[in-house]
Amino acid sequence: MATRITITDSGQTQTLNGPLAPDTPDDSLQRVTDVYFAKKVTTDNGTRVSFTKIDSAHVQQDHQNQNIPYDSILGKTVYLIIETSNMQTLSIDAVIRPSANTMTENTDTLQLMRFVSPDRYEVQRMFTVQVGNFDALNNSAGRHDHYGNLDADHINKAIIKLQLRPDSRATFDEWSRRLADGSINLEVAVERSDNSPCAYKDGQEEVNGAGVFLDDDTGRFRVVNKNIYNIHHGSNTYNTLQEISTNPSRRRRIQKVLNTHSTEAVFFYYDQNDNEHRICARTKETLTRKRRVNAIPPLAQRGDLLETIDFTANRAAGEQIDAHQLLVYSNGTLGDGATDKWYANQQGNVELVNMDILANAGVGPQIFEAFNYNQNGVIIRYGFQHTRRRSIQPDLFAGFLGSLAQFRQEGHSHYIVSQGFSYSDASCYPSAEHVNGEAGDLNLLTTQEDGVNTILTAANFDYDNAVILRNILFDFGFLLGRSENFSNASNASAADNANTRLPNTIHTATPRHNNHLHIHGFAQISDIYV
Repeated sequence: MATRITITDSGQTQTLNGPLAPDTPDDSLQRVTDVYFAKKVTTDNGTRVSFTKIDSAHVQQDHQNQNIPYDSILGKTVYLIIETSNMQTLSIDAVIRPSANTMTENTDTLQLMRFVSPDRYEVQRMFTVQVGNFDALNNSAGRHDHYGNLDADHINKAIIKLQLRPDSRATFDEWSRRLADGSINLEVAVERSDNSPCAYKDGQEEVNGAGVFLDDDTGRFRVVNKNIYNIHHGSNTYNTLQEISTNPSRRRRIQKVLNTHSTEAVFFYYDQNDNEHRICARTKETLTRKRRVNAIPPLAQRGDLLETIDFTANRAAGEQIDAHQLLVYSNGTLGDGATDKWYANQQGNVELVNMDILANAGVGPQIFEAFNYNQNGVIIRYGFQHTRRRSIQPDLFAGFLGSLAQFRQEGHSHYIVSQGFSYSDASCYPSAEHVNGEAGDLNLLTTQEDGVNTILTAANFDYDNAVILRNILFDFGFLLGRSENFSNASNASAADNANTRLPNTIHTATPRHNNHLHIHGFAQISDIYV
């Protein structure tokens, strides 16, 4: 006799015996044909929707087109799709359970967060869903009628939107602690809510009890620990984060899922049509916070010399790097340059990621391309010039990636080039404000769009697009900035012919800020449990 599973009222499952399923399927039966986790894909300018399977048989790839050895992340938002035939309008119960006890100490069904309305996820153990109901596709206005192919393509599907996490931070931390750097396979059991029989997969008989999916090597759903950043285009109507302004309407654009048992952060971008893009993954480094102070301690008070970072070769090749070298001591960092600066260790730690993803090892005054993501209509391209300060806090990196993605998607082709954030040890010679990866400088935009720097009063300064970029950076969290007052009658813009300044900046002429945009004062990103 074949082994069958049934779902009890508590959401638990028990094993029963049932009839063997013949090899030849009967298309007239009420049947659950497939159950899988998926991500949503929209086409035709967001008017058509489909679902792409995410499991071990449908391997995803990273930004370098390398296979990803897992399918999802603890805390990630996914869709659970139940495909049926001859079951339209019927209700189905589904439960999700781990295949082993490594995450929860047992294999009981999991309580996870289900999307129930645009502003609410509710913890559930048993997910009851009606075939042909599309409420899981509602946007922040509670609508899904912008998808014109729902009845034609999805009327026989039951769709559940959920987050792969429990309802409390304490339980999440316990799951992630036990999971550590391993993975867990999640299985799904489904059956009719009225306990009537139906067929499963290619079985030819309708049977009582539940069908189990994703429980063999034809397809596993593998979940791991990572930190997650969810970044939303400003016009994405599926962004349900907190509204922070009503006139005009503006929502927070980034949310994170903190995972204290992983050092890797994965950055996802959701474009204006809510298509998901896995932009990149970076390793977080934990460092002692620093602050620039006036008094340089004597050698005996600096602690052990841990590292010397020398920029002689870079300067000899023509890079305009202020620091000759950084002497990293156990109590702080001495920046050696025209004037020595001391960056003293402070209480607490800061997490930094390396922005230089391509890691070009060359030296010289040229622009070093650091990242060039170009997939499925999203382009994020930036480089560095005259700087080795290429570390940033992961929150700021999320805001930077989102800003560049939206700027490009709005039709601007400028190459964004940075003059630096902070060094890998969290110092930032000779600056004070760039410390701990908290601020960055960007080359001014030019009409050539090639990233080569200019000044505010030059004929090739692209003022109009610089205003657009600065406003997008503000919307993604860079609330403060520094520039200079100026007037420029020589370029194509009439808006800067009188005394003006880039928006959301203050006039700072000492030191000069006429050849770059300085951004800082980043707004805090909320954790999903806050």
